[in-house]
Amino acid sequence: MKSIAARFLLPFAAVAVIFSTLVFYEVYATSQHIADDLIRKQADMLMEFNQAIREYVAEKGRPALQHIVGKDEFIPETMSSSFISQNIFERIQKKFPGYIVRFASDNALNPVNRATTDELRVMDFFRQNPRVIQKSEQILINGQRYVAQFKALRTTTECLRCHGDPKDAPAGLTKRYGTTAGFRRPVGDVAGLDTVAIPVEAIATAITTEMRWKLLVLATWLVFLFSLIMVVFHVVVSRRLAGMARHIREIAHKSEAARMTPEGLKENDEIDVLGIAFDNLFEQLRAMQATLENRVVERTAELARANDGLKQEITERQRAEEAVRESERRLQATINRAPFGAYFFELQIDGRLALTGANPAAEKVTRATTQEFLGKAIEDAFPSLKETEIPDAFRRVAADGEDYQNDQVEWNDPVIRGVFEFHAFQTGFNRMAVFFQDITERKRGEDAIRASLQEKTVLLKEVHHRVKNNLQTVTSLLNLQAVRTKNTTALDTLQETGNRVRSMALLHETLYRSETLGRVNFGNYIENICGHLFRSYGPKAARIKLELHLEEVSVDLDQAVSCGLIINELVSNALKHAFPDGRAGRIEVELKKTPDKQIVLKVADDGVGIPPGADIHQTGTLGHQLVFMLAEKLRGTVEVIREHGATFRIVFPSRLS
Repeated sequence: MKSIAARFLLPFAAVAVIFSTLVFYEVYATSQHIADDLIRKQADMLMEFNQAIREYVAEKGRPALQHIVGKDEFIPETMSSSFISQNIFERIQKKFPGYIVRFASDNALNPVNRATTDELRVMDFFRQNPRVIQKSEQILINGQRYVAQFKALRTTTECLRCHGDPKDAPAGLTKRYGTTAGFRRPVGDVAGLDTVAIPVEAIATAITTEMRWKLLVLATWLVFLFSLIMVVFHVVVSRRLAGMARHIREIAHKSEAARMTPEGLKENDEIDVLGIAFDNLFEQLRAMQATLENRVVERTAELARANDGLKQEITERQRAEEAVRESERRLQATINRAPFGAYFFELQIDGRLALTGANPAAEKVTRATTQEFLGKAIEDAFPSLKETEIPDAFRRVAADGEDYQNDQVEWNDPVIRGVFEFHAFQTGFNRMAVFFQDITERKRGEDAIRASLQEKTVLLKEVHHRVKNNLQTVTSLLNLQAVRTKNTTALDTLQETGNRVRSMALLHETLYRSETLGRVNFGNYIENICGHLFRSYGPKAARIKLELHLEEVSVDLDQAVSCGLIINELVSNALKHAFPDGRAGRIEVELKKTPDKQIVLKVADDGVGIPPGADIHQTGTLGHQLVFMLAEKLRGTVEVIREHGATFRIVFPSRLS
């Protein structure tokens, strides 16, 4: 376990080390930067010093000596700027060994000034970059690192006397160095380099030594500071916390509840506050302990009362369970006395639905012994049910509690035969019961009733067919009589009567062809009547347009007869009287059923209409009187509208649901 001192001092030490490392690195980097800057300044100073010597010799020394000794004489020791500067720096190097200042050329008059590999490379750089005069870089000389400063010396017009054509050079120069090296240089060419090289290793060694001393001082200071902090922390924190710990242990092992003041709580700081808080905490814990003991006593009493209530509840539950068992016994007795069969199944872990029991009526209904089926899966006990949906449906009932009912199941086992109806329901977890009874005799009775009804349907269709044929015979007789009649009034009467008979014949024909004998599709019936009437009036109806707006409405036979006669009278009347003198027009027939089960039948034309003031109830034709009479029979109303021709709107209640 780490102490508080370790938890505090280790992070502090880590921070101090990191901070010191950063400071040391910054000092080292600054020292390195200062050293590099010093080296560059020394190199610049030596280069400027060398350049000053050259300029002085070229401007002052050489012209003065030339004036004394003559133009053909050349004394390098007093007239060559390179020779003089080289000798001066050789004397300086004796005082500052390692520093290099020299002149170099790729084709030097003096072999001592022959360029090294690095100097030849730099001369090529100056030739490729004619605008660059000076260049700095680090080089290795005899295995040691130097910071070198190079300055290009380019041939000028003044240089051609000594470095142009050898014939033009001073005799003393050619006599001393010959005529091969150092001549024939063009103006602007890099004739040589002034090189200044400052050794780096000595300065780096000095910096490293200095940094080691500084690092030692810094480490000593850190160790001293860390030790001082440890001592202060021990005195201010650790020792006082240890005293508090002893105080807390004393309180923990003390039987009496005396309040104690911890040792060392005299500074009135956070630790003192912590100690006082511990004292208050212990006081509160003692109070809570007393409260907890009281609550334990109260809770014990409550548990005793709850235990008494639980005993009473157990007694009541036992009574309830006994009542449930009694109810189950009564239910079982009821099922055993029931006239219908009952099988009981249980869904096994492997998915088998096993038969577990049956009531006595099951053997009477199925005429099969229940004992031989007990424990078997439903598919094994009753093979005829294997290919049906019943086994899976029963499993869903047992597992999910989903009731299942089937009103007709054919059972054709070797023992059990007949038609049965089932009702299955869940009785417990993975358990179910199915009630069933044999409805074979009832199905036979239903089949007999269905066969009898079919015979009656065929007979009724035959009746409708014969009535239709008889009415068509009557229509044919009326047509024959009309052919022999010359009286116009009698002819019209015969035609109207024939149309009425024909409308009834069409109704019976519709019923004969219909699948439902008790109701008539009134829309189709109206369409047939109107088509027959327009054909019977021949050319007179050719100029009249028939518009049918018929919804699918069904009526019974009695209503169909009355409605058919109404349609016949209204459409015939419009064809005869609404369009005199061969004028064209339109007859509209509309049929619909309202939400309140009222049937609306409307016949309208845009012909001459009904004369104003005429009372069709009193002065109307037989057809109009027949319309009102039939509407009354239908328990309906007739509305006559005289605008834009004539419109008859009959509304009556539907007798079919």
